[in-house]
Amino acid sequence: MRALAAWLLLALAGCNPYDDLRLLDVTAVEPPQIEPGGVLRIEGSGFPLGLDPTVSLDGTLFRPGSSPEPFQTVFPAKVQTESRIVAPVPDEVVESFDGRGTFDGVLRLAFRTANGRRDVYADRNVVVDFLPDTTLMLRGDADGSALPSVDAEHFGMVLSREETGAVGVRVEAVTPGAPADAQGVRVGDVIVGLDGLRVYSWRDFLPDPSRTESRVSVVREGLAGVHALRWPHDATMPQASLVALAVMLLLGLALGWRSPAVLCIRAASAGSVAGWLTRASCLLVLSAALVCVGALETTTAWIVGLGLFAALQAFASRTRTVAVDYALAIVSTLTIMLLAQTASLSSIAMEQAGSVLDWYAFRSPASTLAFAAFIAALGRAADLERLSSTLYASAGALLGAALFLGGRGAGAPEEAIPVLFAKAVVLLLGSRWFALDRRTAVTMACAGLFIAFVQGSIGFAGLAPFWAPASLGTTIALLVRAAAPPFHRPATPTIA
Repeated sequence: MRALAAWLLLALAGCNPYDDLRLLDVTAVEPPQIEPGGVLRIEGSGFPLGLDPTVSLDGTLFRPGSSPEPFQTVFPAKVQTESRIVAPVPDEVVESFDGRGTFDGVLRLAFRTANGRRDVYADRNVVVDFLPDTTLMLRGDADGSALPSVDAEHFGMVLSREETGAVGVRVEAVTPGAPADAQGVRVGDVIVGLDGLRVYSWRDFLPDPSRTESRVSVVREGLAGVHALRWPHDATMPQASLVALAVMLLLGLALGWRSPAVLCIRAASAGSVAGWLTRASCLLVLSAALVCVGALETTTAWIVGLGLFAALQAFASRTRTVAVDYALAIVSTLTIMLLAQTASLSSIAMEQAGSVLDWYAFRSPASTLAFAAFIAALGRAADLERLSSTLYASAGALLGAALFLGGRGAGAPEEAIPVLFAKAVVLLLGSRWFALDRRTAVTMACAGLFIAFVQGSIGFAGLAPFWAPASLGTTIALLVRAAAPPFHRPATPTIA
C-alpha cells in the first residue's frame, strides 16, 4: 500500500497542467551559414499566423583557437506562412563569436500561449556556422595583415588561401615526416573540420589550446565519407622558460650520476653468432607480420603472443621468474595505453612524432618509468639463448619499439619493415646493457601505472616541458657513467 501511495504521489506531481506542449513540427532550418545581418529560415507545419515566436539556441560553441563552451541565446522571429518562419539573427549574437564559430546543439521554436504560462514549441538538432563579414576578410588580405596559419604549418601542411564560401580548405603542400604526412594526408585533400569546428578558411585552422591533440576531418576525392584523424600538437602546450629547462636538465644529470641503484649499467654478455642470427630472423619475420597483418595492430594481440612465448620459456627453463618479467611488460603496456587512450599501435606511434625530446618515452613520468621497467624485463630474456627466450625477446623488442620508439612510421611496407626492424634491434641490444633488480623494476612499473591513471583522471600536461629535459639528463648521465671511468679516485692512505 505504501509503494502504491508513493507511485500515485509521483504521478500527480508530474501532471503539471502548465507543461509546454510539443505540437509543432520543424522539418528544416536553413541556411547552414550565417553572416552578420543573416536570417534563419525555419520550415515546418502548423505555425499560427499573427503570433510572433521566439527562437532559442542551446548547445556548444566551437571557435578557432578556443575551447568548446556552452552557448545559449534567444531572439524573436516572424511567421511568414503556416510553413515558414524567418528569424533575423541579431548582430550582437554574431559578434559574440568574434566573427567566427560553429554552433552544435538544439534550436527551439516556441509560441507563448494566451495565458502566458506555457509554450507551444518544436525543437531540432542543428549545426550552424557563423561567419565573419566577407568585406572585412578581403580587406584583411589586401593590407597583408592576414598571415598563414602557424598551427597548420606545425602539423606539416600548407593550406590554400582561396576562400569559396563553402566548407573545406585544400591542402597545397605536405611536409615529409610531419603529423599530416604520417597520417596519410596528401596534396589535394580537403580539410573540412577541426575539433568540432567546420573549416571554411585557412584562418579557421587554429587548434583548441586546452587539448594535446586535435581531431581533424579530411575529405579526399574518390573516397567516400569524411575521415577523422587524431593529430598531436605541441604548439599549444605550455612552453617552459630556458632557465627552467636548464635547471631541470642539470637536476636530471645529478640524479642520473648519483643514483646508480635505480638504473645501473652492466657489460653485455657475449652471445653466439647463431643465436643472434636466429633473433634477427625472428625480428624480421615479426616485423613483416606487424606491418602487413592488420590484426596485429593492437596491443591485445601482442599481449597474447607474449604470454604464449613466456609460457614456453617458463616450461623450458622450469622457473617461475619469467612470469614476473611478463607481468612487467603487461603493466608497462597498460601504462602507455592509459596515456594514449587507445589500444592501437599506430595511434600510439602518432603520439611520438617529433624530435628526440618529443619521444613518448620522455613526455611523461609514467611513460619513462614504464620504459625503464620494460627494457629491464626484456634484458633478462635477451641474455638467454634458448629458442623460447629468442621468441619472447623478439616479440618483446617489437612491442617495445611500437610503444616507445615511434613504431614503424609512415611509408610503404618495403620502407616500414626495415625501420621497425632497426628500432627493435636497437632496443634489444640496448636492453642487454641495463640491469635492474626485479623489486625496483616492479616498483617503477607500478608507480608508472599509478601516475598514468592519475594523469588520465586529473591531468598535468603542464609538466611535460619540464619533464623532458630531466629525463634526458638522467639518461645522459647514466650513459656517461657507464662509458667513462669515475671522475674521482679513492684516496690513497698516507704512510707516516
